[in-house]
Amino acid sequence: MSVRRLRVLLVTGLDKPWNNGWYYKAGLEKNGHEVLLFDPASVTNPAERAVELTKGFKPDFLLHTKRELPAEVFQELRRLTVVVQWYPDSVVPDWLPPYVRASDVFFTMSEGLVEEFKSQNPCTFWLTQAFEPSFFDIEGVTTEDIRVFSADVAFVGNLGSKPDYIVRRRYIRRVIDEGFKLKWWGPRIPLKLSTLPLITGKVGRAYGGRFVWGKEYAKVARLSKVFLAFDVRPDIRKSMSARMYTAVGCGAFYMCRHVDGIEEVLEPGKEIVTFRSEEEMTELIRYYLGEESIRRRIAAAGRERVLREHTYEIRMRQLIGMIEELL
Repeated sequence: MSVRRLRVLLVTGLDKPWNNGWYYKAGLEKNGHEVLLFDPASVTNPAERAVELTKGFKPDFLLHTKRELPAEVFQELRRLTVVVQWYPDSVVPDWLPPYVRASDVFFTMSEGLVEEFKSQNPCTFWLTQAFEPSFFDIEGVTTEDIRVFSADVAFVGNLGSKPDYIVRRRYIRRVIDEGFKLKWWGPRIPLKLSTLPLITGKVGRAYGGRFVWGKEYAKVARLSKVFLAFDVRPDIRKSMSARMYTAVGCGAFYMCRHVDGIEEVLEPGKEIVTFRSEEEMTELIRYYLGEESIRRRIAAAGRERVLREHTYEIRMRQLIGMIEELL
């Protein structure tokens, strides 16, 4: 574990408040490290600027998330510093392999993908995502908050037209058809002829009206009786997204599709609840809606464990510890 103060060049998109880079920065700084943020999209010659910053700042390592710069630029930057990538998704796009190879150390949030990535870079490790509490603090809940954000069942995410999102639509529709009061938040469903029945139907009418993050996300988590979630690839071992840690850290009673290995991170039935089918999901929703004390106990236990083991302050200590042990 690192005890000295490090200098970290954080190369990542920063145009949205939910970009992972903001949380990485907070986690690093809470450990006493110095962070220089660089969003390549904010300058006209990002490759040249990245080299200038690396030479001037002299970081102990550079950390990035996706394809903020061409892979060959990161390969070149390895001459100046240690290049680390922490990829925050479970989907493996065609553009990713060159970046895996252009890293001194590559971290994946999906344990089930480690061996695949190791064939491209032996210095590949699993590092699950986390929660950054400082972005989700709420001082109190008003009567208006209760009116807007309360629901029997809440879902926060995308219901667009990608295959993974269409699966979510089916589950969401099933919840509504079973008679539960559901409210969902996220980007609007794209307006197309094919989506008109969805938008004008039960799912569209259950829309909360906007994308929520930060304090509003925390209010949805706290005020909904059941916070429903669907990870993109539940078949990939321990590929839970940051959504789980964020929702549970905000105090949600979290119910999700079972991800292989999830029980090694948060315990189903005690800290979260998982299901493997639409039928099991509806049965569990019906049961837990009638058991407020159990819901509160599970939500409290989950939040306590996330704050104890799964914050970005802790995760950055783990990341740096692995880097220093290797290099």
